[in-house]
Amino acid sequence: MINECRYCGKNVSSLKPEQKGQHLMSCKSNPNLEKINKKRIETRSKNQRLKNPIINVKLKCLYCDKEFKILVIKSNYERGDYRKCCSRKCSSQYSHSHLDLTQKKNSKCKKCGQIIKVSILCSDNIYCDECRKSPKKADTSDTAKDIRKRKRKIYKNGVYLCKYCDKEICERPNICKKFTQKNVYELYLGFDLSKKGTVEFYNEFDRIVNNLKKDYYDDELSFTEIGKKYKMNYQTVHMLFKNLGLSARTNSEAVINAIKNGKQIFDNLNPYPYKSGYHINWKGEKIHYRSNYEREYYEILDKDKVNYEIEKLRIIYYDTQKKKRRISIPDIYIKDLNEIIEIKSKWTLDEINMRDKIKAYKKLGYNVKLMIGEGNKNFFKNVEEIRY
Repeated sequence: MINECRYCGKNVSSLKPEQKGQHLMSCKSNPNLEKINKKRIETRSKNQRLKNPIINVKLKCLYCDKEFKILVIKSNYERGDYRKCCSRKCSSQYSHSHLDLTQKKNSKCKKCGQIIKVSILCSDNIYCDECRKSPKKADTSDTAKDIRKRKRKIYKNGVYLCKYCDKEICERPNICKKFTQKNVYELYLGFDLSKKGTVEFYNEFDRIVNNLKKDYYDDELSFTEIGKKYKMNYQTVHMLFKNLGLSARTNSEAVINAIKNGKQIFDNLNPYPYKSGYHINWKGEKIHYRSNYEREYYEILDKDKVNYEIEKLRIIYYDTQKKKRRISIPDIYIKDLNEIIEIKSKWTLDEINMRDKIKAYKKLGYNVKLMIGEGNKNFFKNVEEIRY
């Protein structure tokens, strides 16, 4: 590893590999600093989301004709989805301006049923003067829990039985309670309603739950994919898992799962300020490169007409520095030789992290070739090749 900056001579041995590379690119003594900064600005401007910018619009209040300014997303402004009054007071008065507030309407008292005249703006849920003044009586009605419990029972042969499991005392009462969402199970998940009210009810319920577990845990589908499979929206799937007590993935676990299964594409993502773009290989296929080193090696492989794949593998390894499982995406994979090729610069190489990755590669039976070079010119003439 290099421990001294080639431009300013500063000692960088205490820095991490990525910090060394950052210092090299941002060093004030670097003769190419202006070009690098210009490239950074161009890359950032391309990657920014400029489709829906926030614009400053000057409007006129519909009620008081006062001019005011608002910040609104451009697409919302084009379809008219923005506030048109300067305040809530003006908005309320404008919405009622077409009504005759002196007009009355007939309404029924919620308690005694007497017909009373009220303002046109009043709701129908209203009491008359006498009922409003009378003292409230104690509520002796059943609780909501009692009502729900009674709805789950059916009278049969002189005994109250559960209308789901057909038993006087439910063996698994939590399931009978959860089946209140019967429309979800019936319409989307294919629950056989002929099993309702029989001893086969629990078996049918378990079949539905096992299908969901297989989709989510075994097949590693996301909530969105499960929703597409069963024609449900995301919120319904989320509430269903919550009611069934099935644990969902965390955000980091979901990202790892998407990367591992190739659902997240990195072709247009380049977090480093190095040159990136697309290369046409000898088969005429368009492939992405993240540095000039990778592009030059693609050209070497193309001359020999080697069958190679770019960033196709997803390999889980244990990062001993961050103390957690991560996913590695190797640079090049040659299927005929079962060989993984990693191309790294001396300035950005993290030896400990690379050692962790190679350990996982070898455990899965891959041959590994690590190529370490320095400098933009003649990278592969002075490159160091290490085979594992």
